[in-house]
Amino acid sequence: MGAESVPTSAGEARRQVQGALDGYGRRTGRVVSTEVGYDVALAVSELVTNALRHGAGLRGFHAAVTGDLLHVEVADHNTAEPHTAVGGDALSGAGAGGLGWPIVQSVAEHLSITPNTAGKTISATFRLRFD
Repeated sequence: MGAESVPTSAGEARRQVQGALDGYGRRTGRVVSTEVGYDVALAVSELVTNALRHGAGLRGFHAAVTGDLLHVEVADHNTAEPHTAVGGDALSGAGAGGLGWPIVQSVAEHLSITPNTAGKTISATFRLRFD
């Protein structure tokens, strides 16, 4: 099951991912562990928030479960890759940030960034564990 409408907020994106996970659970009788659910929710929030805040808006979104993997794609309008804050940069001034990308990197099984003429697409894969 996939979710393909473009969300307008991180909360809406999390609901789409939860819908994909719930659909998988109904089909298979398997429930994704709470810990994985929290990790995925945090990572999706970061990816979508970054697209809205730094990527000139969300251009596309897709979430689907295949086997024991959740695949998420977030497309925005900016070709620049995510960056990581150094030192106190994350907390200073209007451009504060740079903490989300390391969080996403720590919970995703696989990440890729594909630049294109319209911006970029970040693909994240999460290994699912079940209760």
